[in-house]
Amino acid sequence: MVDLVAIGVSVLQTYGLAGLAVVAFFSASLLPFPSEPIIVLASKYFDFWSIVAVVTVASTIAAYINYYVGLKGIHSFLVKRDPQGEHKAEGWFKSWGSIVLVVSPWVPFVGDLIPVAAGTLEMDWKKFLVLIVIARIIKTAAVVWFGQQLWIFMG
Repeated sequence: MVDLVAIGVSVLQTYGLAGLAVVAFFSASLLPFPSEPIIVLASKYFDFWSIVAVVTVASTIAAYINYYVGLKGIHSFLVKRDPQGEHKAEGWFKSWGSIVLVVSPWVPFVGDLIPVAAGTLEMDWKKFLVLIVIARIIKTAAVVWFGQQLWIFMG
């Protein structure tokens, strides 16, 4: 089995912040692997705001592609379609409303399908964009902060 986290670490070490952007993009779109370990590692080498900016932009682009796939009802090689997961995400949307987008980055597996559901439900793209950017900033800032605290603790 391929160790995607090891690949992510290698990409980060080789390409720096550009590699981090690639990892964040694919983690939020194509490959179901956690980007958090790579973000924590990046927090050892790069400053807080650079990481937050890079990860927010890359993961927002991926989320918007997911939204577009749902909006247009297309099957894309960039988005792993999971009809059962998408129906679950749609149910969450119907129960909780658009605030689900703010929580979506924290939900394993189904979280990346919530933007697809937002598109399927034809959510206004401007509202989607504002909420997903807020969500990505909050999560990324929390993970980077955790990473920095971990590196301080480890000395």
